[in-house]
Amino acid sequence: MPALSKKQQRFFGIVRAIQKGDLAPTTPETAKAANDMKKSDVKKFASTKHKGLPEKKVTSEELKLNRKISFPEMQKRMRDAKERARERKKESDQVSMDARKHGVKFYDKKGTGRIVKGKKQYD
Repeated sequence: MPALSKKQQRFFGIVRAIQKGDLAPTTPETAKAANDMKKSDVKKFASTKHKGLPEKKVTSEELKLNRKISFPEMQKRMRDAKERARERKKESDQVSMDARKHGVKFYDKKGTGRIVKGKKQYD
C-alpha cells in the first residue's frame, strides 16, 4: 500500500520512527497510529517515493468545487435554471388563481373546506 500523498508519507515516516524507537511520539495521532498499525504496513506507507505524489490528497468534493466549466456549458446551465424558475412561477400562479376562484383551503374540527368571500364552506 503506497502512500497517496507527500503528507501521508511524511506522517508514516514519523510513525515508523516512533515504532523503531528513534523518536518520541510528537502528537496523540502519531502515538495512536504507532500502537494500532502493523510495522509492515507502516513500512510500506513510509517507503513510498515522493516523486509524482501530490502534496495533499484532493477529495472528490474539492475537485467538484475547483472544476472549471466551459462557456457553452455555463450558458446551458443558466438556460435550464431560468426554465425551472419559469415552471415554478407557473405552478405558483396556478395555485393563487385556484385560491381566487375557489377560495382558500382550511382545516378545522368540523372538517375541511374553503373560505369564499369571508365565509367558510365545508366540502
